[in-house]
Amino acid sequence: MVKPPRPLRNAVKVTLALGLLLSAGHPASANDLLQLVRLAVTRDATLQIAIDRRDAAIEARPQALAQWLPHGTADTSETRERAGYQVDNLQSSQAAACDLAATDMENCYGNVRTVGLSLSQTLWSFEAYSRLKEADFQAASAQANLLSAEQSLLLRVANAYFGILSARDQLATNRSERAAFATLLNQAKARAETGVGPRSDVEQAQSFYDATAENVIDADNILDDAELAMTEIVGAHPKEVAALRDDIPLLAPDPASVDAWVRAALRDNPGVRAAELGAEAADRGISTQRGRALPTISLTAGRSRFWQNQALGGNQSLDTIGVSFIWPLLQGGAVASAVREARALYRQAEAQVDAARLDTERRTRAAYRGVVAGIQRINAASQAVDSSRDAVEASRRDVSFGTGTEFDLLNAQNNYYAARRAYSQTRYDYLTNLLMLKQQAGSLSEHDLAAIDALLVGRGS
Repeated sequence: MVKPPRPLRNAVKVTLALGLLLSAGHPASANDLLQLVRLAVTRDATLQIAIDRRDAAIEARPQALAQWLPHGTADTSETRERAGYQVDNLQSSQAAACDLAATDMENCYGNVRTVGLSLSQTLWSFEAYSRLKEADFQAASAQANLLSAEQSLLLRVANAYFGILSARDQLATNRSERAAFATLLNQAKARAETGVGPRSDVEQAQSFYDATAENVIDADNILDDAELAMTEIVGAHPKEVAALRDDIPLLAPDPASVDAWVRAALRDNPGVRAAELGAEAADRGISTQRGRALPTISLTAGRSRFWQNQALGGNQSLDTIGVSFIWPLLQGGAVASAVREARALYRQAEAQVDAARLDTERRTRAAYRGVVAGIQRINAASQAVDSSRDAVEASRRDVSFGTGTEFDLLNAQNNYYAARRAYSQTRYDYLTNLLMLKQQAGSLSEHDLAAIDALLVGRGS
């Protein structure tokens, strides 16, 4: 029997800060993220396709194993036969069923009923042996692909969830921005009407206010698209999603070495493992095709029973047992062509392994950088929000004291809301990279999404 392929392993030696995030807070009253994940597991079409492909692929093994198990057939027939005999050899008991056809020949007629049973057991077949080994790797590759699809689903749900939160934050910020510029526009109009401020201040405030209309419309459309993306995964429109807390912990990956994460990913990433097992199966496929031109040895046994009149020989029974040796010598070049095809498929599978490894390394390094840089970006964006808020207050005082211009205040306000939008997005990017890093390492699980869920603000909060 074929030695089973190396089992898939989780990256237990490399842990991420998400495990610590779980202890940073308690689950909110609305576990929306986990609820959507569990809903997606039962409704996501992409995952169901992966499950069906796995179920179909693993059937290759029992089909290959069937070639090593006993095969049996039963048959029965009833025919009308005519046999010719020389007159000298014809028995007198047969004469009633026979007609004279020539001077020395006589035709005999009769019905023949047969019942037969045959059994065969393969003793050796290089094709069957290679096909069984090939099927083992095909089944293991299919299971690895399913694991990859399951982890991909977790990340897709999280990305869709973050997409909704981000779009909702952007819409709320854009609406606040529009309201703030409306206030500044009204103030500028009031100053212009009383002669305190110039008309140019009104025109400048109007231009900034008008620009916010398109941003609100775009943000509303983006939110609708984000909700539809989640609907596509879970099969139901998300009525309400819990928001993310402001004070999420910012913890770096552990170990703090991108090379360690890359090694874990190349070893345990299910996509890479599936490609490697697929290449092993393709390699065995070459031997399978070669085996079609090699001998097959089988143990055979059979029993047959014939019922016929004496003119055709009378009732008979036949029992057989033996060993058959079948060697297909000429097949019109089909085997040679199949071997060339199998070799080409193996080279393709090897190229897919190289591509999967390179892609996984690139994604792992990008996710690691995203986590490390994400901490810095969140801190920088938070500082930018505080600084821009202070700048707005300073500009507002300057305008009220007559030492500043309305245009400076409008720019300061514009920078403030841009900083708020950037800060909101950096938090979701950081969490996305955390999950992506674990996915590339092959260890992303529902426990990691529970850690994110613990950072959500419940409906009743």
